[in-house]
This record gives sequence, C-alpha cells and structure tokens, in this order.
Amino acid sequence: MLLVTSAQPRADTDALFNSINDRLSWMKGVAAWKYRNEVDVEDLAREAVVLQAAVEASQQAGLAGPSVQMFFRAQIEAAKAIQRCWISQWQSGDTQVPNPLDLVADIRPELLRLGQTILTELGNEVSENGKIDDVDHADFDVALSVPCLSESAKSEIFDGLKQVTLAQ
Repeated sequence: MLLVTSAQPRADTDALFNSINDRLSWMKGVAAWKYRNEVDVEDLAREAVVLQAAVEASQQAGLAGPSVQMFFRAQIEAAKAIQRCWISQWQSGDTQVPNPLDLVADIRPELLRLGQTILTELGNEVSENGKIDDVDHADFDVALSVPCLSESAKSEIFDGLKQVTLAQ
C-alpha cells in the first residue's frame, strides 16, 4: 500500500484571515476621515501605541510579543498604503470622498476590537495547529480582497504571520 500525504490548508484559518481583511477594510474610512480633516496618513506616535498594545495583548493570547511585531508592522504599512491609494483617487477626482465615521469615536474602537480578535484567533491557531506556513498562503490571498491592497503588502503581512510563535 502506498501512502501519499500532502499538506492541506487549514480550514480554521478562515476566521483569522477574514478578520485581517475586515480590519484592513476600515482603512478607506480612516483615509476619508484624514482627508476631510486634513490629517497626515502617517502618525508615528499612534503607530507606536498600536505596536505596544499589540505586543502586550499578544501575551494574553499566548503569543511571543516580539514575534507579533513584524506582523503588526506589516499591517500598519499596508494600512498606510491603502489610505494613500484612496486619497490619491480622491485628489485626482476618480471617485467621490465618502462621509466618514469619526476616527476616534467610531473607527478606532472597531480597529482595536478587530486587532484583539486577530490576536485571539492567531493565538488559537498557532497553539492548536502550529505556525502559519506556506500551505496557508493561497487561502490567505483569497481572503484578503481589500481594494488598494497591493500584492507586495499582502506578502509582507503573510510573512509577518509566519513569524508568529507561542510564548515560552
């Protein structure tokens, strides 16, 4: 009897990948708020807060804090690129700027909730099935369907995901 095994994608990564997509989907609203309020896309102080919060929250999810940094840094860079893409379209008149929700009162709480959801799902996934690896890449690519998200940004996020490990 010949036994052939092949790596199969994990169905339970769907929730994780969809949550990442959902979080990045909010970037159009972030961009609209920043554009209408004439605020720069890049906010290094806010980025530092988000990264620090992610590292601290990762420990509650059973993940090694430093391993989460690359993943969250990649999401931040992708988020800024998405925002810049939308702003460029609005500046060129290609599309109309939507009326955004309030960044502080409405959008940030949702981004924080989704960030926590992502960490929880990632912690569950890594503890139950091991690190995210290349077998999951096709499912990841399908799940991330945010307009203005480049293939290189998707690859950076996925590479960050692959680095995440459990806390020792």
